Amino acid sequence: MTMLERIRKLFLPLFAASVVCGCADPLELEWAAAPDVIFINADVYTGIPDEQLLKPTAVGVRNGEIVYVGPTTGALTLASELTEVVDLQGAMLLPGLFDNHVHAGIGTSLLMEWEGGLISEVPTWVREARTIPDLQSAIMKEAERVGPGEWIIGALSREVWPNQILPTRSDLDVGTTANPVLLTRGPHTTVLNSAALELAGIDHTTTFPGGGHIGHDEDGEPNGRLYDSARRLATAVAPSAEQGEASIENLRALLLQFASSGVTSVNVASVRPDQLRHFQALYERDGEELPRATLQIRLRPGYDAYDDLDLSVRDAIAEMEGLGIVTGFGNDRLQIGAIKMSIDGGLSAPAYWSTEGYEDRPEYTGAIRIPAEAFYPVARRAHELGWQLGIHTMGDGAVEMVVEQLDRILTELPRDDHRHYLHHVAVKPSAEVMATMARHGIGVASQPAFTVGLGAFAVESLAGEREATMNPTNSLQDAGIWVSWGSDGAPYGPAVTLWTGITRKGWDGEVYGPEEAVSRAEAIRLHTWAPAYQTFNEQRVGMIKTGMLADFTVIGENFFTMDEDRIRYLPVLKTIVGGNIIYSAD
Repeated sequence: MTMLERIRKLFLPLFAASVVCGCADPLELEWAAAPDVIFINADVYTGIPDEQLLKPTAVGVRNGEIVYVGPTTGALTLASELTEVVDLQGAMLLPGLFDNHVHAGIGTSLLMEWEGGLISEVPTWVREARTIPDLQSAIMKEAERVGPGEWIIGALSREVWPNQILPTRSDLDVGTTANPVLLTRGPHTTVLNSAALELAGIDHTTTFPGGGHIGHDEDGEPNGRLYDSARRLATAVAPSAEQGEASIENLRALLLQFASSGVTSVNVASVRPDQLRHFQALYERDGEELPRATLQIRLRPGYDAYDDLDLSVRDAIAEMEGLGIVTGFGNDRLQIGAIKMSIDGGLSAPAYWSTEGYEDRPEYTGAIRIPAEAFYPVARRAHELGWQLGIHTMGDGAVEMVVEQLDRILTELPRDDHRHYLHHVAVKPSAEVMATMARHGIGVASQPAFTVGLGAFAVESLAGEREATMNPTNSLQDAGIWVSWGSDGAPYGPAVTLWTGITRKGWDGEVYGPEEAVSRAEAIRLHTWAPAYQTFNEQRVGMIKTGMLADFTVIGENFFTMDEDRIRYLPVLKTIVGGNIIYSAD
């Protein structure tokens, strides 16, 4: 006898006892209200403050929503012959984990495993290269494959290629001078060989207006390295990424890789307006099989695409106004989020905008990709139209400028519940800046795992307290600032983020700023309810309670008692969205 047959035998008399003359069969009425699926024998952590003593063991789901949270015996009384029963055999059921910052777009590469997380996959031809000689050999083989004169496009992992061994043009030239070579290392560094530099028109006389810079050797000649916005000198002449149906399939596969890490919702932090149709087509076709997605629209005033700042502002505003939508447009599967603009560079270049000189380069304070005179008019117009703003600010200099301009905008145009926020804030801002953020309700979408994936870069330029408190959480919350957690590929996935935020262990195993560490319960809140709040979804996801969407992450150990270093390798068994299992480890 199956479980459902036993349920029917036990509880059919209860259902049949209710008779309504002249109406539909009472049993059919009961079954119409029965859960579609119930998850039983689970260690349920609801995420609801002060309600953890209840220790529920089952959750019932109907039409994608939670209709029951309680004992397994109670859940079974609600089942009909159509109800699917999933026995979790004691596994822990968490609210669905929500990543506040991922990148997923047309032409985006898939991911590969790295020390408990996922990082961007590099092309097969260069994947095994770990040293300069390895890389040179790989380039030689790729040049033979593509033929003379053809571009060789590749990528290097930030985690494998720190600044100390990053190649230069002369290194790449050993591989080939007959082919232009372009290698990216993360989103902030590009390396070219001499042939590519020549095609890009870059020599010792070339200047760049701002937002990045051209690397030079001791003789003043370009060394092949381009930082942040300066990359457009090369991308203007290099082949573009593949478009079309193959890219949509790639996007689907990438989103399912996020699901494999336990993520039920993602905030996609950079989608250009012309890419929206690809997301729409994918979610119309396969939306129920994917994590929920909030899409940030990237605008590019400043130097990422322009020399003329005034023109960049006009074009960005026209592009935004031409969309005809604002934050919140969409449904519970795919919705429009905040406007994204990137003010400075990253930790890995390194080119973040700092209020102090870098430790290893005291005269250098980073790259300003969008100065205040370009940011203010675009941000003001977005705010006026009803958009939320989610702004890339890696360094404390970028934070200071953006907060100053948001203070100006919110004073000129007050608006309740705007939920504007800053991405990253890798360098802790001053107390005065944090006080202004708290006063205006400006939040932070933080990525604690930067201390692992990018920590080796950060310590080159940060020292003392600024190094210890990189990627802060408690300092921000103590100042009254709302904070959410995500990953941004450093690496992707909640496991390393949770582990780093709880232990404050970094790239070298050392503990950085233990006063910034949070409890395990707080870590779950920061990776579930808090990103939901960031995207105006806290009434629908982020906790396990009746009436909310049935999004869960199932893990193979008790999160609250497992060894803290095992959190980095969190055993995800199932990822469930709307009651449907979209990933299963088996």
